[in-house]
Amino acid sequence: MDWSKTKTIFIVVFLILNVFLVSSFIRKVSESNLDTLGQWTIDEQLKSENIKYPKDLSNEVVREPYIEAVAKKFKSEDLKDLKNQDARIMNENTINSVLKDPLPISEKFKPEELNEFMKVNMIDGDKYSYWDFDKEKGTITYFQTYKDRKIYNNTNGMIVFQLNQSNEIVSYTQTMFDSIKELSDEQKPIITPFSAFSNLYNTQRIPAGSTVERPVLGYSTFVPWEESQVLAPTWHFVVKNGDEEEDYYQNAFEGQFLETSTTDKDKPLE
Repeated sequence: MDWSKTKTIFIVVFLILNVFLVSSFIRKVSESNLDTLGQWTIDEQLKSENIKYPKDLSNEVVREPYIEAVAKKFKSEDLKDLKNQDARIMNENTINSVLKDPLPISEKFKPEELNEFMKVNMIDGDKYSYWDFDKEKGTITYFQTYKDRKIYNNTNGMIVFQLNQSNEIVSYTQTMFDSIKELSDEQKPIITPFSAFSNLYNTQRIPAGSTVERPVLGYSTFVPWEESQVLAPTWHFVVKNGDEEEDYYQNAFEGQFLETSTTDKDKPLE
């Protein structure tokens, strides 16, 4: 065995390994610096435009699944436990109910006022979460949830209470997803809260002087099949600018914004 040649080979391999390790280290440091620089740059831009937002938005990548949901077809036996109301089924998927005794709510409504009523007097009322109080229309809207996350703006999973001029609930309509399941065991990485916020800013959806509230993860329709719907994780942003308020929904897998925004909403919780 030629020890001189062997030693030379070892030295060459060692040098190659060192070059690889140093290159990897430099690349990681550079990527880290670029991320920091990118965040620093957007922070400076936002400050110059007087845009307020949560400073601790996470950049940690998490994984989520698509979910499939089937609209419930109500049957007459579903109505037997609905007391003190005249409830009827409309088009299989909708309950329309008129209360025998109007239910008063406070002038400064708080969602917990309806917790007991929804739990006792409605079908799976505790599976819905407060969304909006529209004083002009006299309606209070709740969205159905999955694992404590709202299913946004879906006519197949919501409750809408109707109020009279005395600020009393007189009736409601209810739709509901009966079966909700994750499509598969495989989950995909979603856009981080900070990246979603950056997309919101870079697409010029945040006017100067605005306040952006912390994004909330929920679900929105991705594929509307005939018998069911595929729902995708979705970031919901609220942008406030003076007396105006805008809602934005961003697909958390693909990053595109959904055309389902509403304005000038009165949300007592916020």
